[in-house]
Amino acid sequence: MKNQKENYSEPSLVKDSRRQQMRDSPSAREKLIAVILGIICFVLMYTIVRVITFIPRNQISEQNKSSPVTKLQKEFYCGCCPKEWFTYSNNCYSISLEKETLNGSLMSCSTKNSTLLYIDNEEEMKFLMSLSIISWIPVFREGRGQPWMWRNGSTFKLNITDYLRDEHKCAVLSSWGIKAEDCQTPNAYNCKHKLEN
Repeated sequence: MKNQKENYSEPSLVKDSRRQQMRDSPSAREKLIAVILGIICFVLMYTIVRVITFIPRNQISEQNKSSPVTKLQKEFYCGCCPKEWFTYSNNCYSISLEKETLNGSLMSCSTKNSTLLYIDNEEEMKFLMSLSIISWIPVFREGRGQPWMWRNGSTFKLNITDYLRDEHKCAVLSSWGIKAEDCQTPNAYNCKHKLEN
């Protein structure tokens, strides 16, 4: 008789245990929510990994620096220009804070497979003036009454401020515009390289 009672109670325990499992197992709705959350997590992780792998290494290492040049590199860097250069309007720019004469600046840029900063239009000039760095541009004149010319021989059409008429035959760009300068005065310089399409 005792064995019979045990046999009857055993199926009852199995049923109770199954009921408990059913209560503990998630419903179809809960499973759907878990799957959706899993997919969202996966997409977020994938996006984070993609973003991290596309940030240039020099930007990550320079995040704490706050010079205007570094800020520009972060804003305009596209991965197309050499390291330490930045991009603006399909051109690469290198800013050198070392000071050179006009001829020294021309030679330094040519060693970087680029040219001394020339200005294509007023929009570019405004952008370059925002750098607040006095830098050489390849513009000169022969003497009194002579027009300002680019090194390639074309006429320079933008306004050049000249405080000492006829003494300065070269020009620099600053945050105030373009001004005449003695060609032998050491100034900073910017190099420019046009990107290929």
